[in-house]
Amino acid sequence: VLTENIIVKMGAQILKTKNLVIFIVIVVLIAVPLAFYFNGILSENKENSIKQLVTEAVALIEEKGESAFPDFREQGSKWLEGDDYVFVWQTDGIRRVYPPDVTGEGQNMTLLTDFNGKAIGQMFIDIALSNDREGWIEYDWPKPNETEPSNKKTFIKLASYADQKYLV
Repeated sequence: VLTENIIVKMGAQILKTKNLVIFIVIVVLIAVPLAFYFNGILSENKENSIKQLVTEAVALIEEKGESAFPDFREQGSKWLEGDDYVFVWQTDGIRRVYPPDVTGEGQNMTLLTDFNGKAIGQMFIDIALSNDREGWIEYDWPKPNETEPSNKKTFIKLASYADQKYLV
């Protein structure tokens, strides 16, 4: 009788453990796709807000010209917040606004490459001068105040003021 009770208790424990394992598997099978779904929504919202910000910056440049540039360097403004910032180049590659390091303004960035050697300087220019006059590019570059590269996604759009063209 004692052995029977032990066997019954062990069987009950095995069923509990098996049910727990099944429950965990079900939770994982539900949670992982949901995580990807919500990450996709967040990523899409972030992309939409970046595209909107760049579009607004282009409109400001097309209205005020270079007098808009100081606005883009204001920390805490909508143009420069955390890891997000607006930069401006002339389409000949001269960097005009670069809030993470203003000492880099005035440099020719045409030959700029990312950490993997991707020719992003020329690609930025090509996107701005394309038929669409805008587009996305992904590359590896450090975030402000960091040295290790992160995967970045940047929206580029062409702006015009007087006889000058800019990529934003």
